[in-house]
Amino acid sequence: MFSELDIETMSLTAWAEARGEYTLGQRAVIWVCRHRLSQPGWWSRNKDGIPDDTLAAVCREPYQFSCWNPADPNRYRLDNQKTKERPDYIKIRELVISTLNEPLEYDPVYGADHYCTTKIASMTRWAKGRKPIVVIGNHSFYKIGLQ
Repeated sequence: MFSELDIETMSLTAWAEARGEYTLGQRAVIWVCRHRLSQPGWWSRNKDGIPDDTLAAVCREPYQFSCWNPADPNRYRLDNQKTKERPDYIKIRELVISTLNEPLEYDPVYGADHYCTTKIASMTRWAKGRKPIVVIGNHSFYKIGLQ
């Protein structure tokens, strides 16, 4: 169902966005990506070489996951092939594969399609004034849909 590009991109995204979280926080980020994939309109229609309507396109859509932004400090790490040799990346990759195969009733974010670091949520344009569905670790999770 998911291609190697999907698995690798999702693994890099979860690693960059949530490697400092416990397993539940990492799963929560993966679930947000799953929810975006299930909603038409989140995936890329860019001429970027990434197949449309895929998990890789959802993760790499410009300015959706900050780790892929050109100026983000994590971007260098994502582009570095040695990242994929790190034990913490390998562990998250295994978690991605298992989480992508989980049934919907295992969803810890209750359909959330957005998240923000809790420390900056009150200063983030789209999160300001919104009540999160759930807070897991250092992230607040929201169900907003396409804006």
